[in-house]
Amino acid sequence: MRGALLSGFLLGSVSMSGSADSVVTAVFSSLHNGYTRQKLPDGTFKQEFYAIANGAYAPGMAKNTSIDKVPFPTIAGLVAQHLASQNYFLAESSKSADLLLLITWGTSIPFGDGSYRASMDNLMGAMNRFQEAGGSGSGRLGMGNTRAAADAAVAAAAADELEGQLFEMQMFNDMRRKADERNAQLLGYVQEVNDRDNPSQFAGGGTYFHDLISDLEEERYYVIVQAFDFRAATKENKRKLLWATRVSISAHGNKFNEQLAEMLAQAGRRFGQNSGRLIRQYQPGSVRLGDLKMLGVVPASGMPKEPPKTK
Repeated sequence: MRGALLSGFLLGSVSMSGSADSVVTAVFSSLHNGYTRQKLPDGTFKQEFYAIANGAYAPGMAKNTSIDKVPFPTIAGLVAQHLASQNYFLAESSKSADLLLLITWGTSIPFGDGSYRASMDNLMGAMNRFQEAGGSGSGRLGMGNTRAAADAAVAAAAADELEGQLFEMQMFNDMRRKADERNAQLLGYVQEVNDRDNPSQFAGGGTYFHDLISDLEEERYYVIVQAFDFRAATKENKRKLLWATRVSISAHGNKFNEQLAEMLAQAGRRFGQNSGRLIRQYQPGSVRLGDLKMLGVVPASGMPKEPPKTK
């Protein structure tokens, strides 16, 4: 392992194997600002050198020890092994660093399904009461017609309730859409969702679009590796993104510490490359990785603060 860049070392042994169970992973890798890998005459990629920054951990809504207790050095060490297979190596000094890698991981936060379902139930109840009341909240009444007046009052109340529930449902739909958009950006689903959001989903095009939305509306473990131009980040305090790889799996029925190696095995082959689309597929088997002896880290304070995004 090459020398460390920075004001300290993280020493330790990293050994983690993927679960024997299978899991569906979603990987999206993209290139930015004209970045391309140079190839040598033998067809391999030219070596590039990097420093690593901790982009921070984003916990989900509930305590989860399978991810809460996985330290940054473990994740960074596994990432480093896959980077080496793509001819990316730790820089020996700031002078030789080409890239500043920012690693972010956590659990996505979907829109609260319970509140949405409760609002839907309330709306259906209001619609039923509106129909039972005659389906109209207005009308002309004769003097002294107390029964008609009472019926009209009930119908008007039902109409007011229905209007209020429709307004609340619209509010929840807006919140749901914004949450889906946020998670699509985070997990790299934007392009795939937009490409699949067409009439084919209603004309025998399968359930893939709805599967994508289902992913966005569940908790998902994710790891994001972003590569920035080192000199622009450290000398000009500018975030010039060169490439980014995002990988995620469903948190339901999975443990992050057991699936981390599998996730990074699928993501690692895409480091520094353009996947062209979201790669969402069934991945059987397990992965075993070797030990990491030494790792250099750049403090998170060295990077301007900005949430990770995709185009």
